[in-house]
Amino acid sequence: MPCDTIRPMKAITWIPGVWTLIALVVCGVPAWAQDDGELVEVFIDAREPAYVVFQGVSDDVHPLARQEMQGYATLDKVSLVPWEQFRSRAEEFVATGVVKNEYPGAGLTLGILALLKLRPGRPIAVTWNGGIAASFFDFQYAVEAFEQYQDDPLRYERERTDGVSTDPLHPQHHFKALQGG
Repeated sequence: MPCDTIRPMKAITWIPGVWTLIALVVCGVPAWAQDDGELVEVFIDAREPAYVVFQGVSDDVHPLARQEMQGYATLDKVSLVPWEQFRSRAEEFVATGVVKNEYPGAGLTLGILALLKLRPGRPIAVTWNGGIAASFFDFQYAVEAFEQYQDDPLRYERERTDGVSTDPLHPQHHFKALQGG
């Protein structure tokens, strides 16, 4: 598939390295890695302090992708959780990496549940401040903002962007776009 078309990701093999993730987002996912099945598990990667990545896993995900995720799920702060368990404890799982919720009332948990169900296999992250990271630049911004917050919380508060239109992590930017709106 040429890299001139952007398609939503349905499933990926969880491979270390941001460049691989970027290539899959930009070029699309190979046909063998796609899935349209029922959501059965959620892959959770909480190794990065600035964000926690969630990725739905459907029942017809390619066996190589599932094997890769199961291997990573043996690492510290990485898990593969049954969908029903995740759904029943969603608030707890989603809040895992939130240090300071800057978006109360944004519907974060419901948004994550909807995205996982709508686009299983599409990685989505909840950031340290309760925002959403969906692109390489969002992830990078989340890391930089978290470092600034840790280094000097008062300066962070003075300089942080709090407008919906200027805040790249605000959930309102991502939920509508990722749900196809």
